[in-house]
Amino acid sequence: MTGCLETLNRAVRRLRGNQSGVGAVEFALIAPVLIMLYMGSLEVSVAMSVNKKLARSASTVADLVTQDSEVDKKFLESMVNVAQSVMTPFPADGVKMKITGISIDGSGVGKAMWSWKEDKSTPYAKNSIQTLPKDLAIPNTFLVRTEVEFDHKLLLFVPDLPNLDARTLKMKKTYHLRQRIDDQVECKDC
Repeated sequence: MTGCLETLNRAVRRLRGNQSGVGAVEFALIAPVLIMLYMGSLEVSVAMSVNKKLARSASTVADLVTQDSEVDKKFLESMVNVAQSVMTPFPADGVKMKITGISIDGSGVGKAMWSWKEDKSTPYAKNSIQTLPKDLAIPNTFLVRTEVEFDHKLLLFVPDLPNLDARTLKMKKTYHLRQRIDDQVECKDC
């Protein structure tokens, strides 16, 4: 029995002094955390780029609409293609858009004169009151508001977790611009 204990004691002392596999064990413990941090930072940077592109598409559409004194549904439908083009190189299928012409009366209350949505519906009833930022509610003026929404699907982060829809980020950008020609932008057939 004593010989067996001495052999076990020698083996334990040898293992305690042996450090040849410490680097591999440390790497095995730290590598998954570092890989997740790297993937997370990649996802965040891509999502920030998509968010910038979405803001740029909203401003571009508003800029194009305000360059005319009169628009129609066909012209507004083409704005979806414009928004998708601005979103390049990111896939932009499923971009949702609302474009609204808002007349602000003498008391600073904005009312929808016309509105259009990418599904060819009217999102806001004519003369419905529209909430505007305080600094844009200048009496007796006109605004064009563009609202662009997009659901960005994450590439790598949180794969296949049941009952968790953290793989889609819902993004929305709203942009207001004043008309450049005449007193307002009219929509012929909205």
